[in-house]
Amino acid sequence: MKKFFVKILLVSFPIWVLVALYLYKDPFKVLYHYDVFYKPGDSSPVTLNKDYVSTETFLQNNPTYHYEAFAFGNSRSMFYEMDTWKKYIHTDRCFHYDAAAESMLGIYRKIRFLDSLHVNMKHALLVLDYETLIQTAEYPGHLFMSHPTLSYRNWFSYQADYVKTFFSPQFLVAYVDYTLSGKVKPYMNAGFLLYDFPFDYSLKYNEMKLEKDEKIIHTNTKSYYDRKKMSVFYKRPDKQQESDRVIYDKQVQMFQEIKRIFQKNHTQYKIVINPLYDQKKLNATDLAILKNYFGENQVYDFSGINFITNDYHNYYEVSHYRPQVSRFIMGEIYK
Repeated sequence: MKKFFVKILLVSFPIWVLVALYLYKDPFKVLYHYDVFYKPGDSSPVTLNKDYVSTETFLQNNPTYHYEAFAFGNSRSMFYEMDTWKKYIHTDRCFHYDAAAESMLGIYRKIRFLDSLHVNMKHALLVLDYETLIQTAEYPGHLFMSHPTLSYRNWFSYQADYVKTFFSPQFLVAYVDYTLSGKVKPYMNAGFLLYDFPFDYSLKYNEMKLEKDEKIIHTNTKSYYDRKKMSVFYKRPDKQQESDRVIYDKQVQMFQEIKRIFQKNHTQYKIVINPLYDQKKLNATDLAILKNYFGENQVYDFSGINFITNDYHNYYEVSHYRPQVSRFIMGEIYK
């Protein structure tokens, strides 16, 4: 019997080591309290759930800053810089309430959550595209789950998904390799599990900036848009394409509730349709529905073939446009 227990201990020892590693490192930063999720010089390359980060950061800092202006959207909305926006809305009590691969459901939940806390939403900026509008449910995966406060999900069930991710072979091999070597290797970038890229972060605004990229572009544009970088900028169709219709009853119900909350709070809001590199025009029916619910003069469509999308210099890659574009857009919509 004693030998049996010894064998069990020997077999289970690696598992207990990994459990201890998870509890000690908290790689996804969801177990413990963090005053700041992104610190200068933080060596951890584990991609965090931005929905969780944004919600926790708001809850921790709203008592200090008393936010009254909110920018909603996916990672493309990050580049609507608060230092620019505050000049148009005349307040610096601004907050990026974004999430990776944000869904329409996610935006709806966040606005409903703020309203439940009786937050004074004086201003709102919704940065949308068909990829956001089509999503009426959460994307699968630990990076895209809504904060349990927003989704009313059981906390233990929420935490269990991170544990499952940690012990998945894809993540565990990469994380242990990184822990031992201290290096982020190319294979680790798959699925953005481990992704080492430099960015600057403002805690007050919950804002991420790619200032290093901007500096390289301004000092040596050709070195930034080198052959490797240019290989991602594929050729688009010459003729204007239109995205499929994506807005139906579920989205309309969310629009109605969002509009009700905005009216209740006397929120001054703007809705921007992203100028995506693919140059697809937002479906005409979808655009008409948005304008019908939110107002003809509150919805601004920058999608499709235009001077912004024609120039690859306006993009870091095919998914994200640069702050110079968002600055132009804010100048247009707040004329």
